[in-house]
Amino acid sequence: MYGYLYGAAYFGTVLFWLTIFGYLPWTLGALVASPLFVVLFAAAAARLMPGRIGAWGCVLVPAAWTGMQWLRSLGPAGFTWGSLAHTQANVPSVIQIGALTGPWGIDFLVCAFNLALARMLCASGKGRFTPVIVVGVVAAMTIGGGFLVIGSAGTPRGSVKAAVIQGNLPQEMDITPSYTDDAYYRYKGLTARAANDGAQLVVWPETTMPVRLDGAWDKLLSAVAKGCGVDCVIGAWDGSKDPLETREYNTAFFYDKTGRRLGAYHKVHLVPYGEYVPLRDRMPWLRRYGIRHVDVLPGNLHNLVQTRFGKVGVSICFESLFPAISRSEVRDGANVLIVMTNDSWFLRTQAARGHLMMSKLRAVENRRYVVRAAATGISTIIDPYGRSLGEVGLFQAGTVTAGISPLRAKTPYTRFGDVFAYACIAAVMIGLAASRSSKAKG
Repeated sequence: MYGYLYGAAYFGTVLFWLTIFGYLPWTLGALVASPLFVVLFAAAAARLMPGRIGAWGCVLVPAAWTGMQWLRSLGPAGFTWGSLAHTQANVPSVIQIGALTGPWGIDFLVCAFNLALARMLCASGKGRFTPVIVVGVVAAMTIGGGFLVIGSAGTPRGSVKAAVIQGNLPQEMDITPSYTDDAYYRYKGLTARAANDGAQLVVWPETTMPVRLDGAWDKLLSAVAKGCGVDCVIGAWDGSKDPLETREYNTAFFYDKTGRRLGAYHKVHLVPYGEYVPLRDRMPWLRRYGIRHVDVLPGNLHNLVQTRFGKVGVSICFESLFPAISRSEVRDGANVLIVMTNDSWFLRTQAARGHLMMSKLRAVENRRYVVRAAATGISTIIDPYGRSLGEVGLFQAGTVTAGISPLRAKTPYTRFGDVFAYACIAAVMIGLAASRSSKAKG
C-alpha cells in the first residue's frame, strides 16, 4: 500500500505534464501503470532492508530499485521518464559512470546514497554511520573519476561543423497548407544562415515538413541542400511502398550537399496512444484526447544512414528515452547520433528540459556527439561527455552551430549492454531467496 502511495505521489508529480493531453492519460500513466513498478520494488525492499538483513541491504535495496527501472524500459509500452539517473544529467562529473554501466549505475548510486543517508538519520548506534561513509567514498570516487575523464578529454574540437535548426513553429494535430509553406521558408532561411556560419551538416526537427517527401516537395528540399551546399537531415512523413497502405512513417530523410537523397530512417518505437492506439476499434472514445485518427506505421529496424561524415543513427522523439536504442545503433557502427523531436506538445512545462536530459545520458553512454533538433526547443549539440555546446531555448527561433567528430571507439556499455542491470536483478533474486530461507529456518 505504501509503495503504491509513494509511486502515485512521485510519478503523479513528475508526470503531471501529461495533463496537457487530458487527465485520463495522466491517470493511466502516472497513477496506475508507473506506480505498479514501485509496488514491485517495495515488495522486494521490504524483505531486503538493512534493518532486516544487515549491511547487505544497503546494496540489495538499490539493486532492487535499479532492476525495477530497467524493467520499466522494456517492451512497446516501456516508459523511463522519472528515472533517478535523469536527476544527474546536468552534472557531467557524476554521469561519466554511464559509459560503464549505462543509466543503471547512476540510478543505483543515487538510491544507495539516499538510503544510507536515511539510515544514518533514522537508525541508532555507531553502525548507522558506516553505510553513508562507504557510499560517500564510492560517490567521491565516481565524481573524481568523472572529473579525470572530462579533464583528459579537454575542449571539444570537432572536425565537422554541425548545426541544429529550431524554427519555433508549434504543430497542431491538423496541419494547414499555410503552415507547411511557413515551415519551408523559415527553415530554408535558417539553413542558409547556418551554412553562412560554416555548417556542413544541418538537422531539422521531427516532422518539420508535415507532408510526404515525394514529388514536388522532394525536389524543393533537395534544392535547399544543394543551394546551401550542406548535408541536411529533415523530419517529414514517408508513405508505404504498399499501394493498399494509406498510413505513413514518421521519417528522417537524408540529403547530401549535391541534393541527392542518401537514405531515410523510419521511426520504430512509436508512442502508445500518441502515434498508435492498441485495440483502436474497441476504444473510439479516446479520440477526444487528441489521438491521431490513423495509426502511424512503425519502421522495421533502427537502420543507419551512411553519409560523408560516417554512419549516422537517429532517434525520433520518444526513442531517445531508451538507452538500448542508441546503444544498438552505436554497436552497429553509428559514428554520430541525431535526436529529432517535436516537443511543442509540452508547452512551457519542465517536460522539455527533462526530455533533453535523456539525450545527455545517451551521449555519455556511447561516447558520441548527439545533435538534437527540437521544433520549439530545446535544441542543442551535446559532446560525448554530456556537455551542451550551445542551446536554443524554449519557443525561440534560431540555430546552434558547433564542431563534432565522427567517433569509432565503443564504451563498455555499448559493448556489453545492460550487464549491470542484470547483475542487480540476480543479486536481488539471491537476496530474496536467502531471506526467505533464513526466515523459514527461524
